[in-house]
Amino acid sequence: SMSDVKRLQYFDFDLPPGSKVVGDKAYTDYEMEDILQPAEIKLMPMRKKNSKRPVPPWVRYLQYRYRRMIETTGGLFNQLLPKKIHATSALGFELKVVLFVVACSIGMLFSGMVAT
Repeated sequence: SMSDVKRLQYFDFDLPPGSKVVGDKAYTDYEMEDILQPAEIKLMPMRKKNSKRPVPPWVRYLQYRYRRMIETTGGLFNQLLPKKIHATSALGFELKVVLFVVACSIGMLFSGMVAT
């Protein structure tokens, strides 16, 4: 029930100086960019064409490539998730999700899908 920009205010930016955070067009928040600047954290959302702070074409290309990798990984992981998780409590649901993620990670590690 909250927009992406409002959720950005609650994000824990506990990142090392020099970090770059890439987001989609919904994360355009100039005020948040200015707040993070003294901490040397650069918020780099993909810009709309009429943006007040446009980025060079090569930056747009890199942002697009990174976002594609993230979306593809998320989509592949989503395909592995079961369509239904039966649990009788919130703790049981959380346990099943955590164990599923651990099992998927181990499976990917042994199948060679994760680079070492």
